[in-house]
Amino acid sequence: MLPRWRIGGIQRYRQSSIRTTLKVTMLYFLKSLFGSRKTDSTKVQNYDQGISDCDQFAIPSALELADANMHFEEGNRQLAEGQLAAAEHHFRSAIAMHPGFAEAQCNLGSLLKDRGDLPAAEHHLKISLHVNPQLAPALFNLAMLYVDVRRWGDAADLLRRTLAQNKWQADAQYWLGNAESGLGNGVAAQKAYGAAVQINPQYVQARWAWVMATIPAVPETTDEQTLAPQQFQTELGKLKRWFEVNKAAKGYQAVGATQPFFLAYIEQNHRVALSDYGSLCASLMGKWSSQNGVPPPVKNSEKRLRIGIVSAHIHSHSVWHPLVKGWVAHLDPKLFELHLFHTGSTFDSETKWASRHAATYHHSRGAWTDWAKLISDSKVDALIYPEIGMDSTTVRLSSLRLARVQLASWGHPITTGLPTMDYFITSQAMEPVGCQEHYSEKLLQLPRLGSCYQPLGTKPERPDVAQWGIRAEDRILLCAGTPFKYRPEHDSVWVAIAQQCHPCKLIFFKDTQGELSGHFEQRLRKAFVNASVDFGDSVRFIPWQTPAVFFGLLDLATVYLDSLGFSGFNTAMKAIERNTPVVAYEGQFMRGRFASAILQRLGLIEMVATSLDQFIQITVRIVQDESHRRSIKRRIKTNKELLYSDIETIHQLGRHLVQVCS
Repeated sequence: MLPRWRIGGIQRYRQSSIRTTLKVTMLYFLKSLFGSRKTDSTKVQNYDQGISDCDQFAIPSALELADANMHFEEGNRQLAEGQLAAAEHHFRSAIAMHPGFAEAQCNLGSLLKDRGDLPAAEHHLKISLHVNPQLAPALFNLAMLYVDVRRWGDAADLLRRTLAQNKWQADAQYWLGNAESGLGNGVAAQKAYGAAVQINPQYVQARWAWVMATIPAVPETTDEQTLAPQQFQTELGKLKRWFEVNKAAKGYQAVGATQPFFLAYIEQNHRVALSDYGSLCASLMGKWSSQNGVPPPVKNSEKRLRIGIVSAHIHSHSVWHPLVKGWVAHLDPKLFELHLFHTGSTFDSETKWASRHAATYHHSRGAWTDWAKLISDSKVDALIYPEIGMDSTTVRLSSLRLARVQLASWGHPITTGLPTMDYFITSQAMEPVGCQEHYSEKLLQLPRLGSCYQPLGTKPERPDVAQWGIRAEDRILLCAGTPFKYRPEHDSVWVAIAQQCHPCKLIFFKDTQGELSGHFEQRLRKAFVNASVDFGDSVRFIPWQTPAVFFGLLDLATVYLDSLGFSGFNTAMKAIERNTPVVAYEGQFMRGRFASAILQRLGLIEMVATSLDQFIQITVRIVQDESHRRSIKRRIKTNKELLYSDIETIHQLGRHLVQVCS
């Protein structure tokens, strides 16, 4: 077996010679490859040219094989020295001489994958596997590429193929666990994580991920959902004791690798569990900070306060529109100097706007360690993290003390549990009585919705709903939450609504790859069958739509039904923008009260339910009573300006920042 080596965590092959017995014509494998491949011509470059030119390729001569091998070895040497451009040149030279050189195709594809050129990387890795379907590094690297774009099923298939050759690959087992988690298969994920730990007991990321996988993405039963938080807390305690006993030198690598993201979708108070989790995160990251000499924050001597905002979503996004955009636009520049740290990879017109309205705008800084140094060196007075818990980089950074004052907010609307977070920016209208008990941070409650939201102004595009089997007489009841927002104890609510609002179609949406929505659809179908209600006549799961088509659906909808227990702020605001009636349920916690707060601000208290039975009753009335529905639409149209451009709430945030930084 050829020796394996690693660049940037990706497996590659290094070999001393190539087998001259490999005789595969380019015509055969390129036509076979591209004949079955569906690619987006706007994303994949001129690879079709390879098909038209493939007749010119011939089996290489012995001299060409030797030259190809020389370039391959030199490419490996340059890669080991970090000379990526030179390495790419030599791998391409090797492939030009011998296009069927599977290992060179693999290493070039892996290099391009690390660089972020995913279409080109996929192209070369697929060629490599067509020539040699058992080439383990190509299987692994193509799987990692699919992980990057959340093609979990494809990633899992490739990882199973490489593990079928050798099951003692800890990395492959770990990433198979991540792929199974992405597919919503928690038990299979834990099995793979456990296998990784069995191979390498010091594999801290796998130990960590095993604990996170105790929380199901789409639980099958109410019992499974109800018991998950306690199981998570129990296993987290065991993990903490393991770290205390073993004192893993690189324990910090576990932090953020996976996160208890789905805990927020279980309607319980998770402050204690998340405080245990946050304490462990901060402890492990604190050790890294001490080892690497991260300096303690110091007070800024300048007149203006330096405010840093760390977010992966400084672009058109559900975090940007209700929160960050208003901060950037309206925090007083006489008092505050804004520094934006954009840790994500999406850039659009909103990103450009943000970069023009900040003192500094930083992006594409690579690893989280680079971000940590940059933020530390920026010497900001306060750091605001709008959405802790949604990606690994912000979790790692927020577990460090990089500013004297650090604040979280409701981009991910639940306490962080981190002792490094001092305050949580929230909304008076969305919080219930006694809300401080739900947070480890001290609350800074902004007036009203706490948001300086602007209507999106998206031009609607009317869809042909007949393509989804929706009849002209069907009332359209939009249910636009992500699949993990719909919990098993609420399935009976949707059954009752379908029964009492017939003829209608409850419209749910598939997630990008359809795995999680598939779990939800299967569970919901059982609930309809058990109630003897025709699922096919009442429910549709349709693909995720463009913003324009979604606005068109809102115009066609009889009503938008907010998700229960975990509300949708942005979706409710879009419905209001189109004057579409909204039915909301006022949950126990802030995350379940977005839409209800919006409706109360509009004076539409009769559209807010405080029980599941009332939610059904309100829905039935708005669907069946056309006069009532028209009245609600008129009131929305008249009052919706109350929701927009609330600059005073940003001024109040500014006053809070001055106070907490003083």
